[in-house]
Amino acid sequence: MSFDKVGKLIKEDRHESSHVPEGNDLLRIIGRIRRLRESSKAVLCRWVKLGFIEGVHALVSPMGTVTLTDWSSEIDSLIHDLVSNGVAVMNDRGYVEIPHMMNWNDIADLDLACDTVDETNIETGEIIYPSPMIMKLPPPRELIEEAYDDLQKAFANAVNGLSYYISGEVAYVGLNVKSLGFINPILLRSPIDVLVVTSNRLTMAHKIIDPSRTVHRGLSSLEHYLMDGLDYAILVHKYTYYEMHVETFNKILSRPLIRDAGFMIVPYELDYLIFLKWPHYNSLIARSRTIAVKRALISNAVGFMINAR
Repeated sequence: MSFDKVGKLIKEDRHESSHVPEGNDLLRIIGRIRRLRESSKAVLCRWVKLGFIEGVHALVSPMGTVTLTDWSSEIDSLIHDLVSNGVAVMNDRGYVEIPHMMNWNDIADLDLACDTVDETNIETGEIIYPSPMIMKLPPPRELIEEAYDDLQKAFANAVNGLSYYISGEVAYVGLNVKSLGFINPILLRSPIDVLVVTSNRLTMAHKIIDPSRTVHRGLSSLEHYLMDGLDYAILVHKYTYYEMHVETFNKILSRPLIRDAGFMIVPYELDYLIFLKWPHYNSLIARSRTIAVKRALISNAVGFMINAR
């Protein structure tokens, strides 16, 4: 799918409720997914569990709501099934909205709905071509001229303009973070180019790369962020060309230690973000006591930092 078309998807500002589904809302979502045809369920569960979509033009909100604005004929039956069973709704513009879809993996036990096949299994040699998910950004709070002279600062400024980002309200945005905490600081194996901390103490570490200036892709930094106990790791690349970004996307999916990481592209004008892969909460925290302890220390450090502001 050509990136030249993504600007056409951005029509107008959207206002979304900050209500995150929980309890009965999640049970309803799971029940509706279970009613889907097996073929539809397999596709949807694969998208949600791996954090990407295929064969569509889409917008994504900071809260993970996906709006499908166009899709290939192969997706028609899936769209009809989603709308018919209440998993998605069609708005007055004819677009199909799936509320909070990209965050379901973190807030619901999808195994209760996705119980027929391992949707996360990727066949050897399989190459996935993800569809861009476009997140429109509000006007920046601070004017930065020639943003690409300092991509880190420009990106941080863009995210700071959001009230909500991925899994919580934005409370703090920091640049070039090498440690966390003031007393007995927690040293990080890789500096965090842009750190976002939410009001519920979730940490989101971003590695920002211009692929035209280096052979490194930032994958080792993603692994370090997740192994150090940060809640989310997100790779941000300056847009070069789609094939290179597809290669990076597939490398992330093929490596179990960093599969939870997100991947986005930033265009020259930072008025929107292009997500190829939505980030998931760091599952290593639940699988490793060492990482869980690190996460607890980081949470205490960022909690103190937020309270001290």
